[in-house]
Amino acid sequence: MQGGDAQIALAAAGTNPMSGNLEEPDHSSSNWYFSREEIEKNSPSRKDGIDLRKETYFRKSYCTFLQELGIRLKVYVCHFSYALV
Repeated sequence: MQGGDAQIALAAAGTNPMSGNLEEPDHSSSNWYFSREEIEKNSPSRKDGIDLRKETYFRKSYCTFLQELGIRLKVYVCHFSYALV
């Protein structure tokens, strides 16, 4: 978001960016925790038509690929391990 866009967004949220007083939004009514069922049902993969089994296969394949690539490039394990998480 560009500087002007950020100021517009803050103004729309009722915060004056020039006052130096940024107020935290009220999240008391928001539910920040989702059940496993809600996450799996509403995930972007499900919306794209990819089932859990196929997504798991893709994730495992991706991690295997990254691990092999890191080994072949002789990169420290700790460096490419972050990509696996």
